[in-house]
Amino acid sequence: METLFLYIAKSSGLIAMFFLAYYLLLRKETFFNANRWFLLAGLFTSVILPWIVFTTIIWVEPTPTNFDWSKLPMRPVQEESFEINWYLVLAIAYIIGIAFLLAQFAMDFYKLNRVLKGKTTHQQEDHIFIDLEENIAPFSYFNTIVYNSSLYSEAEMKSILEHEKVHSEQYHTIDVLITRFFCILFWFNPFMWLYKKAILQNLEFIADSEATK
Repeated sequence: METLFLYIAKSSGLIAMFFLAYYLLLRKETFFNANRWFLLAGLFTSVILPWIVFTTIIWVEPTPTNFDWSKLPMRPVQEESFEINWYLVLAIAYIIGIAFLLAQFAMDFYKLNRVLKGKTTHQQEDHIFIDLEENIAPFSYFNTIVYNSSLYSEAEMKSILEHEKVHSEQYHTIDVLITRFFCILFWFNPFMWLYKKAILQNLEFIADSEATK
């Protein structure tokens, strides 16, 4: 179990390093697509790199000793006192946090299916459009674009659809799901939540830039 916590600590440290590198060096740059791949690469590197271990074997010649082990003083055996297994406590807390966030993710997925189920769809090229009556902010889910046209003017609606098409065509939903998965695994790491915010913000920059073109 100690090995597992050591791995999690290393991964969390790498996530923090990649976020700080992005925040200090790349955040203000306009290479949004490059930033996208840097942020994703940072996540995958953080979980892969700690597994790589370099082992060096050093042969040491034994030194003969003439120590008389019979003269070693003996200590009486003491009764073991009750000690809290902190590794077990941390593991339970970690699992509870993951279970809570998985349940939240399942609930969000259920709500999304309820929103999309049974609605009238309109297909245009590779996109599926769903015009809802509910007061809901426009969003895309893979190739499905959801919106409420009654809340916007024609010009606004055109701009919104172009924006969401970019999200759909560049598979930004995958980025969101990957980030959500990492937030579940590293829920205790505040840098992971900042990382998630940075990824979502950068995806919006990409969509705005491409839609403007």
